[in-house]
Amino acid sequence: MAKNYIKVAETALRLIKEAGREITFLKFDDTPDLTAKPWAKNIDLRTGPASVQTTLFATSVHPTDINVLGIRIRDDDLMKQLREILIIAPGTFQGDLKEYQELTDGIRRFRIAFMEQLRPANVTVLWYAGVTA
Repeated sequence: MAKNYIKVAETALRLIKEAGREITFLKFDDTPDLTAKPWAKNIDLRTGPASVQTTLFATSVHPTDINVLGIRIRDDDLMKQLREILIIAPGTFQGDLKEYQELTDGIRRFRIAFMEQLRPANVTVLWYAGVTA
C-alpha cells in the first residue's frame, strides 16, 4: 500500500503552525563583488532589498539536536557557528529554498548555512535550514 505523503505534509504544516512562527526567506539576485579577493566568502548580511521574499511557517531546535533529525554534519566549524536549526513546513510553496541566502523572523536576521529537503515520492514534507548570525 502506497503512503499518502500529501497527508503527511498537511499534518507537518498543521503541527508546525501550532508550535512555530512565520519566517521570511530572502533571495538576492546580486552577487557580491569579490574580484579583489577571490578566495574570500561573503559572510556579511546583505543590506539591500531582497529580490524575492517567501514567508513560511517554521519551528526551531538547538543545533545539538541535529542528529535526532537524521542530519549529519562533518564540519565541526560549521556546527560551532550554527545558531538554530529550523524545521520548515512548505505548505503550498513549490520553489527551491536552496536558492535563498538569508531569512528573518521579524526581529532577527540570519544567513542560511545549509538547507536540506525531506521529499519522498515527489512531495516535499519538510525543509531543514541551519542558520548562522
